[in-house]
Amino acid sequence: MKTTRAIPALCICMLAFLSFPSESAALDQEDGSRRGFYFGMQAGVSLPGEYESTRTNTMSVPTNCDQWLPRETLNDGTPVPLPLSECSPRLFPGNPNGFELGEGILAGVQVGYVLSALRIEVELYRRGQSGAFLPLVIPGDAKQAEFVERSEKISDFRTDNLFANLYYDFRGMLSPNTTPYLGVGAGLTRQKLFYSAVSVRTNDRDRMRQLGRNSHAAGLASLADATLSDRIFGYQFLAGVDYAVDERFSAGLKLRYGSVGEFLDGENPWRLLRGHESTVGPTSGTGYDMPVQYEIKGSPSRFWGISLGLRYRIGG
Repeated sequence: MKTTRAIPALCICMLAFLSFPSESAALDQEDGSRRGFYFGMQAGVSLPGEYESTRTNTMSVPTNCDQWLPRETLNDGTPVPLPLSECSPRLFPGNPNGFELGEGILAGVQVGYVLSALRIEVELYRRGQSGAFLPLVIPGDAKQAEFVERSEKISDFRTDNLFANLYYDFRGMLSPNTTPYLGVGAGLTRQKLFYSAVSVRTNDRDRMRQLGRNSHAAGLASLADATLSDRIFGYQFLAGVDYAVDERFSAGLKLRYGSVGEFLDGENPWRLLRGHESTVGPTSGTGYDMPVQYEIKGSPSRFWGISLGLRYRIGG
């Protein structure tokens, strides 16, 4: 009996839902003056998820191949620095760090066209997030024992986004002046961030010898700081509500969920590598000018955004 009663109620709900597009289209036909171009602007807050970053030393040599360091003999009788013929460049292991970036500002402009219940739009907006600092531990890295401090930081994180959006306006659902909408967008994002890292070796020369390292590297630091960038594809889902203030102006609230793809910026030299230039050795030696480099790979960047906006209808 309960099932029998539920079926008509369900049918009524489905018919009511299906009627929204037709009702919205009918309202649009009755009010053709709403069609046309518009310009808008927005500002709000961006709330990011965890951002995972991995540094990999793509062109590197171990401490005992560093031709900048003075010569000495290790405890096992091995003279260092080793000759370059025994020091081929290698890829050192990396370990992802999960950075909890802080909330930031989201602001942008839009130009679009209203057609029936659909709107098409080109949007340009910037999203910025505050940074985070974390210690760096790389399991399986034999060099880990050399360091008394190893850390990295991401700051000045921002994206500049150029998106094409498509919206559906549910006109008449709430009131003649209040229009909820849903939308989806895709486009190109330029992501930039400032990356810095510090690796400080123990200043205990006996400890360095015990580890089988050139003890002249004791106390030396490797420092990285650079602005990195990449161009990445992104997408977003949007929902909101607009209120028509008059025939031309409207104000609204917009919620979005966005994601951009993996970030990669490679071939970056160290600002200081064990206290010297980011090369294998002094440029006076054959092959010594080979650069020592690292790359940063970032996970897809996902975020929530909420913003207030104004829209102005052009012409008509």
